Amino acid sequence: MTALMDRTFRDAVAAEWMKVRSLRSTWAFLAGGVAATALGALILFMLVSAYDAATPAERAGYETADPTVVTMPFVMFFVGAIGAMLVTSEYATRSIGPALLAVPRRRLLLGAKATVAGLVGLGCGALFSLLAFADARLLLGDRPQPINPWPRWTDAIPTVLCATLTVTVTCLVAMGLGAVLRSTAGALTVIGSLVLVAPIFAHFLPTVWQLRLASVLLPNLTPQLAGSDHPYLLSQGGAAAVTAGYVLLTLTAGAVAFTRRDT
Repeated sequence: MTALMDRTFRDAVAAEWMKVRSLRSTWAFLAGGVAATALGALILFMLVSAYDAATPAERAGYETADPTVVTMPFVMFFVGAIGAMLVTSEYATRSIGPALLAVPRRRLLLGAKATVAGLVGLGCGALFSLLAFADARLLLGDRPQPINPWPRWTDAIPTVLCATLTVTVTCLVAMGLGAVLRSTAGALTVIGSLVLVAPIFAHFLPTVWQLRLASVLLPNLTPQLAGSDHPYLLSQGGAAAVTAGYVLLTLTAGAVAFTRRDT
């Protein structure tokens, strides 16, 4: 029985992987991630050019040129959209019925989708995090702190790893939201609000509330998980707990919605 379940799960994962590769939207969202990375490199180039033209006193006032601040929220949105589409595309095309005929166990099917979402998030997160880091190293060169967040390339390893993790988490969160909402537009609106709109909104709050809200937002978990310099409130352990909470809450809600509702 266990061997049969394992084989069914592997087959379901393979089928979901084939589906995500065949969706044109997957490649469109990946192109969006590439565009976001290129835009981040352009902004960084402009910042470095301004830094080079500044006086020593002005240079001391420059903030850290961490590419993850500009690039990764957009990457998180585009990769998260792929995770959401793993579920919502089947409701949009009414192919969820045949999928459930092939895999009647709904939790197993959702588990297969979550596995693929995790793999997509991990692969894309690693790719775009490394690209952003490579852009920063190329453009910043041997410029000193504060503009250069990583005087040595090894200093960037925690940030790259944690950025990869937050992209993976965002993809899983988006998949869970897709299972709850069953709507591509709804899922993309919520994930966009979480990673793009809420961080901007937080800046307009009073300082105390600004930090409290900003500290638990997905894009701001990266520096807190990495233990790098940041203005936020969470320790590394606290950031890890919030990260796990995002995944647990959304996947649990997605599982409940997916297993209890009719197609």
